[in-house]
Amino acid sequence: MTLTKTFLILATAGFLAACEQGATSTAGGEMAATGETDTTLIRDAGLMGKLDSATMSGNAVVYSYFTDVISDTQVLNGSDIYCGGPGQAVIQLTRGNKDGRGYNAMAFTCR
Repeated sequence: MTLTKTFLILATAGFLAACEQGATSTAGGEMAATGETDTTLIRDAGLMGKLDSATMSGNAVVYSYFTDVISDTQVLNGSDIYCGGPGQAVIQLTRGNKDGRGYNAMAFTCR
């Protein structure tokens, strides 16, 4: 394996680990929030009270939420608002479930 491939693999693993610190997925696909809600990370009033948690890990913000309470589109719009406008959030969506309900974690950084 070349040095470049090794670096890319390690960089990708580190980024994914940082993005998923706010929510973890167990072997059975169950997810559990590991942080509390930091309301300073929510700039969209429509998300207030609907997110299960909002945390920051490095420069990534992670919104965790039940899909029967709020949709992925609403959370994506909220992440764009946080970042200053449409298309400004670079997201990574992790789908899972918690207590038998759809539960997603959207990690994002701003452009």
